[in-house]
Amino acid sequence: MIDRTPSRELREDLWVFPMDYPIKLIGNAGTELHGAVVEILVKHFPAFDEATLKVQPSRTGKYHSITAQLRFEELEQVHALYADLAACEHIRTAL
Repeated sequence: MIDRTPSRELREDLWVFPMDYPIKLIGNAGTELHGAVVEILVKHFPAFDEATLKVQPSRTGKYHSITAQLRFEELEQVHALYADLAACEHIRTAL
């Protein structure tokens, strides 16, 4: 049987910093999601411009996906961002 569990170390070894990285966040449609995303992104990227976010509603309008292009300078920044995203009650998925 093949182990298909992603190897965090393997992927991290392939990352080259600094790097530009698109991130997509999905949650229930509403101002709470948008506000939470902006707050988290500005915390980790103080110069982040909210106007660059791309918001796409789902077919039914129940969910929104929010896409941002980020510039990571180091691996610790990636881990800190994803920890805050995972802790946010308004974000259902972070890709």
